[in-house]
Amino acid sequence: MGFIRAKKRLIIALLVAILGIAGSWFGWNWWASQKEKEVVFFQEMVDDFGEKVTVSKKPEKIVSLSPSNTEILFAIGAGDKVVGVTEYCDFPLEVLKVDKVGGFSTPNIEAIVAKSPDLVVAAYRTGEENIQRLKELGLTVIALHPESLQDVLGNITLVGKATGYEEDAEKLVKRLQEKINLIKEKSESIPEEKRPRVLWLMWYPELWTAGDETFFHELLLIAGGKNIAHDLKGWKIISREIVLARNPQIILCSSMGGKQSFLPQFLNDSQLAHTEAVKKGQIYELDPNTIERPGPRIVDGLEAISSYILETGG
Repeated sequence: MGFIRAKKRLIIALLVAILGIAGSWFGWNWWASQKEKEVVFFQEMVDDFGEKVTVSKKPEKIVSLSPSNTEILFAIGAGDKVVGVTEYCDFPLEVLKVDKVGGFSTPNIEAIVAKSPDLVVAAYRTGEENIQRLKELGLTVIALHPESLQDVLGNITLVGKATGYEEDAEKLVKRLQEKINLIKEKSESIPEEKRPRVLWLMWYPELWTAGDETFFHELLLIAGGKNIAHDLKGWKIISREIVLARNPQIILCSSMGGKQSFLPQFLNDSQLAHTEAVKKGQIYELDPNTIERPGPRIVDGLEAISSYILETGG
């Protein structure tokens, strides 16, 4: 009996030793994997200002300095990491609960620094001087300045990489690209002679419009329209004489900044009443926050433009 008890004790001791070794091995591996996760996040990228940016830690606190940047962050799932936004950031609704850190082109540097952000996502209108100041204060900054629809998709990918939401960003870009491709397929079926003449109007009574080298010009072409201001560069005032001579079939209004619709006054304009667009009631008001912000929702704006063009028989 004594031999049997001794044998049992030996077996138990061996089991305890084996379990101890196994536990230590698994414990070590768990600790090592956790440490690996901490050091694995190391991203190097070049932003739209041509600056090389290194993000050596997955950001837990992010400050966004433009409405479009904020929309990108929330769209890829990083919204709960956003601790500061501009006074103009209002979408999605959760943004309204986030602390404000100044205006679009007038960021409050002290308020930003007080947030101790791991990452600041700036924009062209933030201003190079402000961006440089933030960097001098030791903050990691990436600056975005998209100039085309593909640039917007590229910015989504860039923000995903910088924040650790790369896979979510890739999925979003894929969905948006599929929508764009579908719109292109529809517009390519419109014969050149049937593509409607379009005026994009952003202000009234001065007729501010979008010429070549603007997002709006590109969106019109993708949707299958002809921009009557194609020979202008950037944002320009187009004369009433030219508008009447080129006789737009569709007029799109986006009320620059969305502060107040000018459509009621525009519809009472006796001169522009002679255009085909006014005569046929083919005047459409677009949500400026959707169409003017170079973020994910700009594709929704493109879909709206496409529907108006197809609706007119284009």
